[in-house]
Amino acid sequence: MCDQEFRTLRIDPRYPFQNQTKACYDNYCDYYKCTRLLGDVDDCKIFKRYFQTICPNFWIEHWDELREKGAFPGPI
Repeated sequence: MCDQEFRTLRIDPRYPFQNQTKACYDNYCDYYKCTRLLGDVDDCKIFKRYFQTICPNFWIEHWDELREKGAFPGPI
């Protein structure tokens, strides 16, 4: 058995009928902006849950590498 809790995320009202690519990117950026401004607080974790749910893992890994190098092209 799995001890992990699974829940469906609520719909992000910013992207009701859009391709989820933009939602993926925006939530990734929003999470890191939030943690930079507020620290690792619960309010920021919703963005992380969104991008971890809808983004392909290889995108996240690539963006993490770019962020570590200081070459990420987004507003973080």
